[in-house]
Amino acid sequence: MTTLEISFAEADALLAFVEQQLAKGMVFLADRGGVEPLTPCALVVSMHGRSVTLRAEIVYVRDDGPGKGVGLQLAPPDAATLATIRALTEPAPLPLPMPEALVTDGAPDLARESAALVERDEPDEPDDEVARSPHLHERLRSLSSAEQQKLATTGTLAERTMLERLYGPNVWESLLSGGRATPPEVARIARIGTLPLPLLELIGGNGAWIASPLVQRALLSNPRCPTTVVSRVLQALSRRDLMLVPQQAAYPASVRQAAKALLGR
Repeated sequence: MTTLEISFAEADALLAFVEQQLAKGMVFLADRGGVEPLTPCALVVSMHGRSVTLRAEIVYVRDDGPGKGVGLQLAPPDAATLATIRALTEPAPLPLPMPEALVTDGAPDLARESAALVERDEPDEPDDEVARSPHLHERLRSLSSAEQQKLATTGTLAERTMLERLYGPNVWESLLSGGRATPPEVARIARIGTLPLPLLELIGGNGAWIASPLVQRALLSNPRCPTTVVSRVLQALSRRDLMLVPQQAAYPASVRQAAKALLGR
């Protein structure tokens, strides 16, 4: 099957594409060609290194001259799929920069030690399992609200991951309250800048989660995180890790300042 990709660098451009073309079931890819009309294809919409794949049909092809491009027709995506595509505008989390050298009183290089901590705590993402389940997206995309909530509390790791991608805010609370969420899942949700405050407080109130360096970094990097949760996370850090916080430009200034104040006590 032919695969056509459209990639975006700016959030406004992707959102305009969704509203003006994708939501209406018609897409035009300018300056494309070399494909056969009236054949099925896969349309890949990507941003920040992540993508969503949709089924479409090529209905128009012009290989040269004015109007050069490829026209696609597809069933207008449902609300959950559109939400998943819009969520591509959120940057994928990047590894936090480590200071080149931070040595005090003959202590070991804290940057090297923190880097080792990051390596030990890399998330166990289920992307490979999801990729090996080509029908998972199709099976879950039409769930009722009640079915979504039930699966969020009983599903496998791959199912929970796909649920979060498809339904986002609809299942966040159930995923976090179901008792099965792993630190990588919690961290992925904790990074979301639109996460409601009660859910950030729910995460910050779970001692097992805030003991995870992955969840700690996610909460500290979220500018919406309440000061009470920030304080709780900072107090859970070892002194060596706490000393690194003011060096991290990825953290809000208020978090870096709170870490300095805690170190100064």
